[in-house]
Amino acid sequence: MSHAITVTDAAETLRRSGDALASAAAAGRVGATALESAAAFRTIAAWTLAPAPRDPRAHVRAAHAEARPYLTRLLDHPADREVGSVMTADLFRRLTRRPGPDAGARAASDPARYTYTPRKVLRRVLDHALDHLNQIDQWRAWRRDGTVPVPTDGWASSTVTLAEDRQPLDAADLAAWLWRIDQTIGLLAQRADGLGEDELDWQPPDGGWPLRRVVHHVSRCEHLYGTALDEAPPVEPSARYERAARLLDERLREAQLRAGDPSILFVNLYGVFYTPETAAQEVRDLEEGLLAEACGAAVR
Repeated sequence: MSHAITVTDAAETLRRSGDALASAAAAGRVGATALESAAAFRTIAAWTLAPAPRDPRAHVRAAHAEARPYLTRLLDHPADREVGSVMTADLFRRLTRRPGPDAGARAASDPARYTYTPRKVLRRVLDHALDHLNQIDQWRAWRRDGTVPVPTDGWASSTVTLAEDRQPLDAADLAAWLWRIDQTIGLLAQRADGLGEDELDWQPPDGGWPLRRVVHHVSRCEHLYGTALDEAPPVEPSARYERAARLLDERLREAQLRAGDPSILFVNLYGVFYTPETAAQEVRDLEEGLLAEACGAAVR
């Protein structure tokens, strides 16, 4: 007879997976790149398990209230400090892959890493909010009138660092940036407030994201950008993995305390819903894949 997997089971599964990965690393069968990937999997799962308001409209304001103190502390960092995130272009592609016959196809690797300077954090928060504010308006017109959206190209992603991203940042600059960001997030929240349940769940005819997913996504990503410097991962791969494992373990225990709370949900950076158990299972599966790949390489 099968039984439901509990959060306790999930934590134990992750502990065993982590022990296996650590043993393989100590034996030289798993290298730094694999450890960094595993650390990324665990960090992203931990972010996913931070409880979010179930209502995406409330999530916009809650996420900004959480991220804004980090933005106000950007002057604590040298303007030219550029730190790497656990996120890479490859991970973005994995996390946003559409289901379908080609979903499992192996694409060319793109290890470009997300990096952030103080100004780049501000740029990404603002550009991302503006892009999705525009998307809400276009999706509503698409649903109402059949007007096909026009992509809003022109922003630079987190893998691109512009010359202006390394320019000095003083208190007056930061205040001006924060004013623009506050205004834009406020507009995004107002626009989200005006969405009915049917608009939030409308499925675009091209298979794109419903607005419920979009709004949760833009809210989640403000944490990714805002905390990039204060919570930059350790450079050394083993230390990076150990920190990610501790954070995920803490989040699993916290999630257990919130079990059954109807006001929250667990959603990843790209608006996909999880349970603590499915988040842990995904990490375990990904780590098993890394171990299998390492063992296969060793045999060859």
